[in-house]
Amino acid sequence: MSDNVQSVERALDLINTIVDAQRPLGIAELSQAMGLAPSTIHRILQTLTAKGYIHQDAGSKRYDIGPEIVEISRSLYLRYDLVRRVRPYLQELVDLTGETAHLAELYGTSAMYLSQLEPLSMVRMFTTPGSVTPLYCSDVGKLFLADLPPGRVEDILRKTGLRPRTPHTITDPGQLEEELQRVREQGYAEDDEEREIGARCLSAPILNGAGKVIAAIGIAGPSGRVMKERLPELARDVKTVAGRAASELILQPQVGAPEWQP
Repeated sequence: MSDNVQSVERALDLINTIVDAQRPLGIAELSQAMGLAPSTIHRILQTLTAKGYIHQDAGSKRYDIGPEIVEISRSLYLRYDLVRRVRPYLQELVDLTGETAHLAELYGTSAMYLSQLEPLSMVRMFTTPGSVTPLYCSDVGKLFLADLPPGRVEDILRKTGLRPRTPHTITDPGQLEEELQRVREQGYAEDDEEREIGARCLSAPILNGAGKVIAAIGIAGPSGRVMKERLPELARDVKTVAGRAASELILQPQVGAPEWQP
């Protein structure tokens, strides 16, 4: 085992030891619990404290989980809560359209799929929850790009580029901006075989009380079944369901994890 891997394992074990104890611990207690020398424990704690994963109480000198751990926990809780509460609306989309329904959120320079429900059809579209997709060539991604400030969009596209995934992928920045303006005006976004030949997708935004996009909800299906003639009807269904999902989230906001109090 390399020194780097061992250091990472020890750091994670130390965090888990404090979490399992459910109380702040001193260096001597951590040393005994982990079977490591106090000097080794102190060195690991220095790094974790500097990064915010561990917090040292100024009075007792004991160590507890830090604000970064709390923020990670809060983020995971909110993501789980969003999936749980939007799931009935995914089922509604499946029932209305007969196609696979998905939920996604912005994830750095990509969009991440959080959940998916499939119809009973023999031919279905599969998107694994946790997988990511480029913003410029996906329906969910275009929704997020259309909601971001121009400078942020330029920064993302500089990092990702506009690599052609299929012959239908938009690779010209000017054409993409026209597409994003169309998304803003119509209130939904399409992926017309831009990411994968034979797949057509359509999504609408879930907005918060300030009108900002917090998630994207939509459908995906084979282009032979999600035909262009169906798009107006499908867009109406997706926008309606997205609006109802947003109303519930606004009227019944989630109870988030407590704020960090050192």
